[in-house]
Amino acid sequence: MGEWQALPEELEPDVQVLVDRLREMKDSSGLSLADLAGQTPYSKSAWARYLNGKMLPPREAVEALGRLMGRDVIPLTALWELAEQAWKRPRPPGREADPGGEPTAEAVEPAARLARRMPPGARPAGVLVVLAAVVVAVVAFSAAGGHDTGGPHKASAPQAMSTTDPEAGLDTQCYADGCAGLDPKDTGCAGDAWTSALTRVGQVYVELRYSDACRAAWARISWGRPGDVAQVVPRHGESRSEPVHYDTDVYTAMVPASDPAEAKACTALRSGRRGCTARGGHRRLLEPPEPAVSGTSR
Repeated sequence: MGEWQALPEELEPDVQVLVDRLREMKDSSGLSLADLAGQTPYSKSAWARYLNGKMLPPREAVEALGRLMGRDVIPLTALWELAEQAWKRPRPPGREADPGGEPTAEAVEPAARLARRMPPGARPAGVLVVLAAVVVAVVAFSAAGGHDTGGPHKASAPQAMSTTDPEAGLDTQCYADGCAGLDPKDTGCAGDAWTSALTRVGQVYVELRYSDACRAAWARISWGRPGDVAQVVPRHGESRSEPVHYDTDVYTAMVPASDPAEAKACTALRSGRRGCTARGGHRRLLEPPEPAVSGTSR
């Protein structure tokens, strides 16, 4: 695993366990990221983000890799569930508990260490469920014990978190109307992005991407050509468009959307063909496969 980047220091221990397991499976298979993209519904760039701890992989990606490797997906799913809880867990900067009762990283670390010590393939779902219960108990105990529930931290912090950042661990720079016209990557909104609507116009895939943390949506097209245009159309307000400048894909700036159904994604191709997705839904769809174009960098 010498070629792997070091995982981000702020990554939660249970997320590290999951990423380490996925890396181990990828290394043992001998497959490249391009190979994974060719044999799963996820792109090369998506796998790079998942395996470098920059984005939590969806459950379906973890199961797809497990099936590709001939592994039992039940323990992998249990690992993913722990990682998802950790990814969404509110936490202040640094490793110490805040006055509102958030447990320290050290308080949650033992469960992840126990999982690490177990040999690969020997972490049955039952054990992982117990570990999950331990983590939940630690969180509940820390939140309830020894803190004044009428204090300012207890009154204000949970409200701010629930109304501005459901993903909690993301470093986002805008919210709702404040995201209008901004780049989803530059603002951190791409960190929890998922595909809410998808269609295909000719050979071009059109996606409506959505961020729960930012309450914003944008369009992305893949397998296009320079000159093809992506457009996000909100139910109310200004649409945003962006042409493919080079390579095969492009995404637009964001529009505010309190719900995925508040927007749809469209494309206008150089050939004259046009098309749009339905308005966004609440089911997380698989991302399009990596374009089968030699020399692509994505």
